[in-house]
Amino acid sequence: MFKEEHKAYLDQKHDVMKINIFIDGEELTPSTGNYSERRDPGDEDRVIGLVADGSKDVGAAVDAARRAFDRDAGGWVSDYRLRARVLYKAAELLRQNLDFFAETESLFVGKTIRTSRSSDVPRAAEILEFYAGLADKILGTSQILRTGDLVAVVKQPVGVVAAITPWNFPLVIMCRQVAPALAAGCTVVTKPASLTPASAFEFAKILTKAGAPKGVFNVVTGSGETVGSSLVKSDKVDAVNFTGETSTGRWIMEQAAGSLKRVILELGGKNPNIVFEDADLERAATAVTYGAYANNGESCAAGSRLLVHSNVKQKFIEMVVERVRRMRVGYQLDEKTDLGPLVSRKQLESVLEYVGAAASEGLNIVYGGNRLTESFYARGNYMQPTVIVDTPRESKLFQEEIFGPVLTVTEFRDEDEAVELANATLYGLAAGVWSNDVGKAVRVAEKIKAGAVWVNTYYTLPVEMPWGGFKQSGLGRNNTVHAIEHYLEHKGIYVDNQQGPMRPYYRLVLG
Repeated sequence: MFKEEHKAYLDQKHDVMKINIFIDGEELTPSTGNYSERRDPGDEDRVIGLVADGSKDVGAAVDAARRAFDRDAGGWVSDYRLRARVLYKAAELLRQNLDFFAETESLFVGKTIRTSRSSDVPRAAEILEFYAGLADKILGTSQILRTGDLVAVVKQPVGVVAAITPWNFPLVIMCRQVAPALAAGCTVVTKPASLTPASAFEFAKILTKAGAPKGVFNVVTGSGETVGSSLVKSDKVDAVNFTGETSTGRWIMEQAAGSLKRVILELGGKNPNIVFEDADLERAATAVTYGAYANNGESCAAGSRLLVHSNVKQKFIEMVVERVRRMRVGYQLDEKTDLGPLVSRKQLESVLEYVGAAASEGLNIVYGGNRLTESFYARGNYMQPTVIVDTPRESKLFQEEIFGPVLTVTEFRDEDEAVELANATLYGLAAGVWSNDVGKAVRVAEKIKAGAVWVNTYYTLPVEMPWGGFKQSGLGRNNTVHAIEHYLEHKGIYVDNQQGPMRPYYRLVLG
């Protein structure tokens, strides 16, 4: 738990980052002249950032992106080799600045520095490299018809893309959204989450240094109600990629319908981790614990529902709780911390409200459940990792996304019941299946209504694996070669070889 040694981290001085907007290749102060304070989630007494209110600058950012696309600024739309070079260079610069970006991610989000340094920043660089490698492989098709005429299908970028990103993985999810759009030749306006805008702002500088022409990548900070709404409603925006809450995703779909924008939505998840009695329980217990509490449980991919076979239920719960007890809750920049503070006081209160509902429902909280307030804990948004057993399917904790360090446990008796419970929510983002019977594992994975299913692992998400949801977990897919298709128009070009007779159907008009 939290030790006196953490005082050194809390008392460490950090410069207050001034996070401006970035439009048409330049860092600008906001037209409103207003900034909001961002406080350290590990020490709410300390301001770590001043975030520009860009609510009056959305039009300028969209216009810059529109000009850059329509005028092919610097050859961005037409020169795929330029796009590849810029994305490769941006990945290289990210790696060169790994420590800076890792600390920025952790400081603003509350995630552990180990996670940011070993996972988030390297993954963002890998995503950029993956799509840099696709920039020159956007291939169409052609066919010579029996008439001798040619039909060609070419792929062209859709235009201006609005990327609206969440606060839990600011850098990774932003790169997941914008890298395929940029590789396709689109231009982008990004609206980062108000709580964690620093990574997007700093990435804009990286991309410009890598050689992106003016207007290709723009960042406008501010609230979803102002900046996000204006982007979605703009007639000059051709596509929207949003990651966040399901309710917001529904609203975006409704608004985008007015101008028939393309919409890619990666929304909430209430993901089951299914453990059969024939699984490698030691391996499964470690992965289940990681899947539930990684990134402080603040992840749409979190394996927040443990479904475990009745024959091994008690043994497996004990194995998980034993691992949870060993987790160190502490300041996010401490290398020894396993679970950092939640992103904000509001988020902490929301999670505690769910735990309170568990108590009122008579559920058994076998570990955790409380905010930590002892000593320096009182200065931040720290909470115990929590395990709640015997959670019925009708419970709100079984059905709703908690987005915090809370794992619920529900038992099942056979394969059919496991699948039924796995599918018994509105969501369908991800799932895990644990069994040494490969046939059973694959059979269950096929029946689960989720966009990603891991077998005998959890949370392994390389760029080569598609990411997106079934049901109310979203539309479309990020990652893989398929994601780039969201940002491409397919155009048919018909070429008459002028060697044959006039087409018969012309005579219907010309006689």
